[in-house]
Amino acid sequence: MAQTLFLQGQIKSLVSKYQGKDMTDAAGDLILDSLKTGIPSLTETKANLLKEACIWCLTQCGHGNGVSMECSLWTEIFHHPIKWLQGVDIEGMLRAYNADDAVECGAEALSLLLIREKTDFTAITRAAKPSGIDYWLGYKNNAANSLFTKQDARLEISGILKESVTNRTGRRIKMKLSQTKASDKSGIFPVFVSVIEFGQPRAELVRKDGSD
Repeated sequence: MAQTLFLQGQIKSLVSKYQGKDMTDAAGDLILDSLKTGIPSLTETKANLLKEACIWCLTQCGHGNGVSMECSLWTEIFHHPIKWLQGVDIEGMLRAYNADDAVECGAEALSLLLIREKTDFTAITRAAKPSGIDYWLGYKNNAANSLFTKQDARLEISGILKESVTNRTGRRIKMKLSQTKASDKSGIFPVFVSVIEFGQPRAELVRKDGSD
């Protein structure tokens, strides 16, 4: 009960923060329930789906609520606990997803939170498949007007349930950076590539500027 009340307080703080347009970096926790806030590309229904998929992946890898994720962001390393409110039907969730759908959706959940918390951007719209990216990003201070916000950056996301010799995050980053070239013609928009590995868990987020 105490943990639930604490997380509810953190979520209310995040809601207040984004409604008040105070876009400074949040505390270290990545709270899955806060996907509903400050990310215009997500409806409440989709935010819940991404949250459940992420919990599925973490549970499959033996991790529980509050597990710390190592995040490699450019040249810095951060550690962020991943948390969610109590009352999740874990047994039902394990029946509802599999590795084919949960890994990519779970990776989206954590990547969108990292983009919102560690950059000046947030996801404003889902990208079309030929673009080689998953989301178009906009500056957070324009998020309230996201329908009319110009696209300022790009985001490609990938997930790995458990890293192996032939399936490593570094290799996936290189592959995804190459894939994003399909939308390089969009101009000078920077592109972010985020790869989430659930086995440890670990996140790698890199940025390539449009002129690179």
